[in-house]
Amino acid sequence: MRVSGGPDTFEFRSPHGMKAAHSRLRTFAGIAVRHLQHFNHPGRAWHDLSGPQDTLTVVLAEIGGRCEARTNLYRPAALERQRPNHISFVPAEMRVWGYTDNMESVRELRLSFDRKSLGAWFGTDLDPGKAGNPELMFHDKRAVECARLLAAECDASDPSSELYGEGLTVALLSACFQWRPRKENSGLSVSQLRLVLDFIHEHLDLSVSVFQLARLVDLSPSQFARMFKASTGVSPHRYQLNTRIGKAQELLLMKGESLSMVAVATGFADQSHFTRTFKRVTGATPHEWHQNRTP
Repeated sequence: MRVSGGPDTFEFRSPHGMKAAHSRLRTFAGIAVRHLQHFNHPGRAWHDLSGPQDTLTVVLAEIGGRCEARTNLYRPAALERQRPNHISFVPAEMRVWGYTDNMESVRELRLSFDRKSLGAWFGTDLDPGKAGNPELMFHDKRAVECARLLAAECDASDPSSELYGEGLTVALLSACFQWRPRKENSGLSVSQLRLVLDFIHEHLDLSVSVFQLARLVDLSPSQFARMFKASTGVSPHRYQLNTRIGKAQELLLMKGESLSMVAVATGFADQSHFTRTFKRVTGATPHEWHQNRTP
């Protein structure tokens, strides 16, 4: 069964008992992130969760019962795993069934990626045992929260910056595939931090990725994101956003600067995107903020 969501076409493998589906796709650093909802006919329904790449699926909502991931279509999952919001990692081309019985619909976030890319994302943080073996219906609250935010980003008509989506993707995959977090929480060195901050400030009008920032200081994106937050107290995305808004406020106080010009100069897609983001961060529109600060 094929389903289209904008320019993306997604095909469920070996479907049975499924009647309709919706799909929304975003891609972050080569990782396909799909927000899927599929609807079933009464009775048993299933499809093959595997694909040509490794698949990580996070169940966000189940209407009418419980869904399961099964290696054997006729063997139920263990009772202790049959809880809401379970996560399954399915290696490429390994047949695993997504199974339901008399369920109306399932909503999930599904990530597709090349396993080798995890090494580029996580470096020495990667747990090769977790990344090399299937694991069905496990649970992790942090991963589910990241998945909910990524699903909202897939649906958004006004997407956030690339750093935001990449940061959530790193956090979700980290929760599933990295070694247990270290107790120490060391940050970037003074020289590393200055190099990264200068780059962000000099490229406020451009789309900057976690990969770009991590390469500046020779770290994996996972290591970089963790160490940046330890140094600054905020994520790279939040730091970039705060810096953009601060620069926008400077420009607004300059005579003759139009909102459209300020939006372009600070990296927003257009004036309306800038206005909505400015109000979300400051509590006022750019016009209201400017009026309160001019005689």
